[in-house]
Amino acid sequence: MLNLTHYQSLFDEDNTEVRCRRVLDEVAPNLTGIFERFIDSKDIPLGDELYIRNYDMTLTTTYHDSRNPTYAEKKKNSDMGRKYFVGLYMKSSGKEYNLFTLELNGIDRSLLIHTEVSFIPFWSWVRSDVIERVLSSIPAEYSIFTGWKEKKKLPKGEIEGYVKSCIKPRKRPSFLVGKGFALDGQMNEQELRRHLQEVWDGLSEFRYYFNDEIKNGQRAWKALQLLSTIRDIEETQLLGRPYSVEISSVEKLKSQGNRQSFQINDGDQMITKGNIDYLDYNDKNSPFQTIVVRVAGGNQIFTNVREILSEGTKEWWIKKLFATQSMDNQEIKAEAMRLLQEHGIKVDDTSYYVGTYDNDTEMFIEGAHQVKKNFIDAALLFAHARKAVELPFDHEEEESEIEDREDPEEIGTLEPNFRFGEILDMIENSQFTFSKAIVRDLHLNLTALDDKHFVVLSGISGTGKTQICRLYANAVYGLDYESENPYFSIIPVRPDWTDASSLFGYYSSFEKRYVKTEFLNVILNALKEREKPHFILLDEMNLARVEYYLSDYLSAVESRKEIPLHSDDYVKDVPQKLTIPPNIYILGTINVDETTHSISDKVLDRAFVMTLSDVDFTTFWERIDADIKSVLSREFDLLKELHSTLAAYDLHFGYRTMGEMLQKLYANHQLGTEHAMDAMESLDGVITEKVLTKIRGDERISDMLGELNRWLSVNLEGSHVSLHHVKRMQKELEYYGATQFWR
Repeated sequence: MLNLTHYQSLFDEDNTEVRCRRVLDEVAPNLTGIFERFIDSKDIPLGDELYIRNYDMTLTTTYHDSRNPTYAEKKKNSDMGRKYFVGLYMKSSGKEYNLFTLELNGIDRSLLIHTEVSFIPFWSWVRSDVIERVLSSIPAEYSIFTGWKEKKKLPKGEIEGYVKSCIKPRKRPSFLVGKGFALDGQMNEQELRRHLQEVWDGLSEFRYYFNDEIKNGQRAWKALQLLSTIRDIEETQLLGRPYSVEISSVEKLKSQGNRQSFQINDGDQMITKGNIDYLDYNDKNSPFQTIVVRVAGGNQIFTNVREILSEGTKEWWIKKLFATQSMDNQEIKAEAMRLLQEHGIKVDDTSYYVGTYDNDTEMFIEGAHQVKKNFIDAALLFAHARKAVELPFDHEEEESEIEDREDPEEIGTLEPNFRFGEILDMIENSQFTFSKAIVRDLHLNLTALDDKHFVVLSGISGTGKTQICRLYANAVYGLDYESENPYFSIIPVRPDWTDASSLFGYYSSFEKRYVKTEFLNVILNALKEREKPHFILLDEMNLARVEYYLSDYLSAVESRKEIPLHSDDYVKDVPQKLTIPPNIYILGTINVDETTHSISDKVLDRAFVMTLSDVDFTTFWERIDADIKSVLSREFDLLKELHSTLAAYDLHFGYRTMGEMLQKLYANHQLGTEHAMDAMESLDGVITEKVLTKIRGDERISDMLGELNRWLSVNLEGSHVSLHHVKRMQKELEYYGATQFWR
């Protein structure tokens, strides 16, 4: 007999340690045993693909953390242990799916028997116009719940609207489909198993739709994998000129899928680079398996792979649209289609053809090599047509534009989103390495105050101060790092900035007009679009004295008073006085050396100051191209050791330096045995060129030079250039009391 009232009292226990222990001892054995016996009665073959999983591991970990003084305070108010579940799961193509679950939820005092489905299948059913059929497969007396803690019941008639309302703000709730009972009174095993049997049978048709959705996703993903394995496209011919193509190995994104970069070269000169994303779904635009080809900072191709799933063979035609702000989009489209046709790619008025897929053999009729080449060629020609890349010679600066999107309704609708979890996911999914602690600190520093957003980032060069600012601003708008964000501006600070006119411009009596700056334009745009955050990065802001050029801004933000700009009644495009709106977010990067100025207390008092000096080379290495990993693991380990030696003296290097050293080492390796330097000779060279050049100081670096001497002598096996410089600096330090790499 299950005493449900007693179980509820266990979930109500305030002490996390006691609660988890008692749930493990009293609830877990009973529920797991009943569920296992039920599954056994269904003759379901358990193994690697189908298995039973419960909440025991999480509860056990929470229990031990609650007893550990290091984590006890953090776990004190945890809700862990206020529920318990045991479920049947399926693993397929590396993904886990829940098929059936028995759950006791002490937060909303319910016993639930359900199937848990993520948001993506429901989004897919809505987009495929089958949601009504799916919902009709669920018995009328069953419910659809959402929410991890308190379960919210959603009427069937509201499901489609609810799903659509979640898409744009990127809310991705999961759904529970089944029946709920009050967690009260008593229930014997026979009664519970009868309920389990009823829900299992009642959800059989719904499971059919769910399994069909899984199967279609796997079929589309398999087609994507065919394309991702192709790397031997070494040359392409565009506009009558040959170009070499370099395709990297596939790198896994944290979620959603994989990414593969490529580079187009004209001889020794790089023309452009891009990447192909093979996505299980696109969190912003599509619930379907998607291929995205990006060139020159814009999505040139964005297409749903399920278009080719059918019976027999299916031609893959992709609809193309352009959405630039400053060009004639119809004219660009006509030019693009003409170019495709000239290069042997079939087109009609709105679409182009990349290949034919045989669903029986699960292969492309033309071969995956040709289809992938068509994707790359089409993307390059699209970029050329909209003047983002100039073929056959140098590419020009990309026009300011909105990215091409799959759904025309999405064009021009960048919406801000300050939900930290989603921002963190996008940043962790990028190619850069930033810890959760750093991202969280930046987020809090920028958003904690309602009307003042000013963060200064300091630290050694190359730790990603500029990158994290761009990453964060783009993540707020759901954009990848490479995407152009109209609400993010990088303004390099010049040493000759001596007053506020450097930011706010000035009235020229000679030209009879107001000379505007990029900073002023951002402020004016922010006043027009007050619901949109506008980010400004003042790069290397202490190359000039910050208090000289930024004082008017700081005073205006602090006092909420207007800044006088001019007094000429004939100037119409710039107001005479300017108010700083609260949707302006100022970020500044600083480096501290002999070329920069110290930051005054007036500025520091009005900013949050972050220091980015720690680097995580372990995660950095995980995200490095697999080709580099395969040949440079020894050199990387040695450079990590060197970094640790220098870090003790605050003279270490950042991600940029490590990345550039590895790129040069790999380029040397690619020269082949006939021309390449010895591996240690090459390593010796990059250490000399990228690390030692920054060393300077007085007797305080004496011990460090001694450690460098010993480390180089032991590890570089006969290479002498870097060791020669270190020994020379040691002698100069002993003789003069100071030294530097440069003589």
